[in-house]
Amino acid sequence: MSDAASSNPATKDDWRTWAKHQRTEVDWAEISQQIRAALLEWDPLAAAGSVLIYLPMAEEVNLQPLLDSDLECRWLSTRTPPSGRMLTVHELGGPLEVHPFGYLQPHASAQEVPAFDVDVFLVPGLAFDLWGDRLGWGAGYYDRLLAVARAEAPLVGIVPADLVVDRLPTEVHDVAMTHLATEEGVVETARG
Repeated sequence: MSDAASSNPATKDDWRTWAKHQRTEVDWAEISQQIRAALLEWDPLAAAGSVLIYLPMAEEVNLQPLLDSDLECRWLSTRTPPSGRMLTVHELGGPLEVHPFGYLQPHASAQEVPAFDVDVFLVPGLAFDLWGDRLGWGAGYYDRLLAVARAEAPLVGIVPADLVVDRLPTEVHDVAMTHLATEEGVVETARG
């Protein structure tokens, strides 16, 4: 866990600046491998029928090799709309396309799946706190998506341990994670 208390940023924008700087120091290949290994040992993932995974941007944990693992589940990912603010969930396995922001996403022809049908959500973020609060890029896409998840579906924040802090500022619309997956393992959050 990070010792961000020394600088103690106050606002979400301050924390974003801090997190973006911290992320430049991460060995993403090594951290990604360790977090994938931790997830493969986590029983709820092995038991899931459907898993929402993200396709990483630069400086994010790369979970894509999980798609080739022995896990027997339906892999899903999000599409960011060209306009509006609601992510949609789609099956993986078909063609991908590059979003204008530069990351891959399922092609528009991929079958859409209701978010309510997802058993486990693997969620990226800039930083997380011990309560499961997530610091995203600021557009609120994941908060709107996770607000319609089933109550019993684990929401797993994917993050290097150095980007887990004691407490982040929150807003009423923020959706907290039930678990965090770091290179140290998968743990339940204080809210989980």
